[in-house]
Amino acid sequence: MFRNRKTLMILSLLIAIALWMFVMDQVDPKTELTVTDVKVEMRGTDVVENMGLTATLVKPKIVNVELQGKRSQVNKAKKKGLTAYIDVSTCDYGENEAEIRVELPSGVRGVSIEHISQYTAKFNVK
Repeated sequence: MFRNRKTLMILSLLIAIALWMFVMDQVDPKTELTVTDVKVEMRGTDVVENMGLTATLVKPKIVNVELQGKRSQVNKAKKKGLTAYIDVSTCDYGENEAEIRVELPSGVRGVSIEHISQYTAKFNVK
């Protein structure tokens, strides 16, 4: 049926690619995982310090983050570590509240942040 060796090689390659895609979809399915005890950091403290003030995180100091994506990428994100932070560079003197943001480690693709145990953090500037 296939007398031409080049045609047979191309067909074999296409079948191999299709099988690889099928296996990757089955072996590396979508999953959800909660990463616990992610420390909340403060960014922009240099701006506050330049004004002669100090920012102090009140609560929460840690959050839990629910991730969703391919199992290999979710595990990679957990292994490398997530970064939760608030930006204090545009705050006022006294008690403040800021949105908690979460960064995925570099090299992690196709992972979404589904839920954070707390979306805002309180901090004081004195």
